[in-house]
Amino acid sequence: MNILICGASGFVGRHLVAGLRAAGHHCVRGIRRLHRSDDVAIDFLHDLSVEQWLPKLQDIDVVINAVGILRDSKALPMQKILAEAPCALFKACEQAGVKRIVNISALGVESSLMTPYFQRRREAEAVLFALPSTLRWLNLRPSLIYGEDGASARMFRLLAALPLHALPMGGIQQLQPVHIDDVVEAVRRWLGDDNALNQSVNATGAEATTMRGMLDSYREQSGRGRAWHLAVPGMLITLGAKVGDLVPFSPLCTDTLTMLMAGNSGDNSDFARMLGRAPLNYRCFVAGPVSG
Repeated sequence: MNILICGASGFVGRHLVAGLRAAGHHCVRGIRRLHRSDDVAIDFLHDLSVEQWLPKLQDIDVVINAVGILRDSKALPMQKILAEAPCALFKACEQAGVKRIVNISALGVESSLMTPYFQRRREAEAVLFALPSTLRWLNLRPSLIYGEDGASARMFRLLAALPLHALPMGGIQQLQPVHIDDVVEAVRRWLGDDNALNQSVNATGAEATTMRGMLDSYREQSGRGRAWHLAVPGMLITLGAKVGDLVPFSPLCTDTLTMLMAGNSGDNSDFARMLGRAPLNYRCFVAGPVSG
C-alpha cells in the first residue's frame, strides 16, 4: 500500500514509518520541511481546505494522521492543527478515492470534559465518523504512550531516577500507559485485514496504575531502590498550572491538569483483539527488551 503519514517526523509518526516500511508498505512522509525526494510537504497551520489536500493525495491508498499538540498557542492554534486541517484532510480523502484512514486521537476524547484539546479532537473525529462506509477508518485513542525515544517517557524516567518523587496530590492520578510498539502493531494488523471494520478503539496498556505506581515501577526496573515520596498539595499544583498557562511550552497548564486529574485509563479489550494478544505492561517498559 502507498501510505501517507502526516506528522512523520514526530514521535508516533517516526515509529509508524519504520514499522509499516518493515511490513512491506511504501510510506510517504508528510512533513513541513522536506528531506527526501519522496516526502510530501504538509502544514497543518495552512492546509485547511480540501483543494489544498487533493494534490497531496494522488496515488495514495492510506492516510494516517499522527499530527498532534497538547498546548494551544498563537503560534500553534489547536483549532487549526487538531480540527480544521484534519477535517479538510478527511474530506479530501473521500474525494481522492483514498481507501483507508487511520486517525491517532487521544484517550478521553469521548468523555464529558470540555477542555479545548478534547473539543478540537472531537471535531476531527466527527468528520471522520461521518464519512461514507465505503471508506474504511480506524480511530485510535491512545493513553500515555511510552517509547524509549519519546519525550514524555524520557521525562518520566528522569523523574523516576530521582531519590525523591514530588507527586501532585500524592500521585493518585490514574494512568494506563501503552507502548508505542503496540500502537504500531495495531495499525499494521488493521491495515493487513481485508475485512477490517470502521472502529474507534481505546489503545491502553495491560494494566492501569497511578502516577506514583508508574514512577516506582520505572525506578525498580532501572535497578534502583525505593524512592522517598513527597505529596505536593493541590493548591500548589493548581497555582503551578496557572503559571503554566502563561508559558506556552510548559507541559503543565490548567487544561492538562484537568485532564490529568480526570484520569487516563480505559478498557483495552478491543485493543487486545486487534493485537491478537494482551497489550504490553508498563511493568516491563523500561527493563525490556519488549517482546510480543
